[in-house]
Amino acid sequence: MIQFSINMHKENKLKKKLKNKQEVIGTWSSLSSSNVIDVLGRTSLDFVVIDMEHGAMSNETVENMVRAAEANAISPIIRVSDNDEQIILKALETDVQSILVPHISSADEAKRVVKYSKYFPEGERGLSPYTRVHNFSHENLDKSLTKTNEEMFVGILVEGVTGLSNLEEISQVKGIDLIYLGLFDICQSVGLPGEMSHPKVLNEIVKCQKIISSNGISAGAMSTDLDYIKMLRENDYKFIAYLNDAAAIKNHFTEILAILQN
Repeated sequence: MIQFSINMHKENKLKKKLKNKQEVIGTWSSLSSSNVIDVLGRTSLDFVVIDMEHGAMSNETVENMVRAAEANAISPIIRVSDNDEQIILKALETDVQSILVPHISSADEAKRVVKYSKYFPEGERGLSPYTRVHNFSHENLDKSLTKTNEEMFVGILVEGVTGLSNLEEISQVKGIDLIYLGLFDICQSVGLPGEMSHPKVLNEIVKCQKIISSNGISAGAMSTDLDYIKMLRENDYKFIAYLNDAAAIKNHFTEILAILQN
């Protein structure tokens, strides 16, 4: 008889840390390379968001990027390209335990993300037992389904003025673990496009965090410099993303060459 390996469903460290109100810091990956994930995994970063919306990567490449993350002490998150059911399913079939879904502007859209991400009875996620998720076997499928639901981490990107105006309702949706805010959208929502450090923008950032955390959900955002990370920390943002792999490489060599040429 085929033996079921529960090791395929290891504990989701990212979900556990955020549930315990611990801070996590990571980065984004838009480069289509499992080798880059391997490098990032050798650091003390908590997570890497594999960006399928803006990165030029196939499902096969993404699955190898997830494997590279699993082989190291870094949690992979797949940011899918849209909140479409089949797009979400294809990403989850890589056996990634954490997903980030963009373009959410209403509570109904957030509810659909949960439905697409969880198996029955918590959702309606499509099922094939013959994937990495279930150890390529139908043996002990009931245990596998339960454990997969328990460890699934569902994040959404609330974007646009409409999404921000509906943030209170979105934050009340059961099954959402993370609400990641688009800071450029926040700037636009207060009529100050691109002015991320303007007092009105900072006030909105504080307001959004309070709404999200009051509903037991972690608040997340991105920073492009250390001062902004400090500000997010002071306002109790627990999920902080710093730059992405492409920007980090470019910035490093740009700075080094500027020193050498002077």
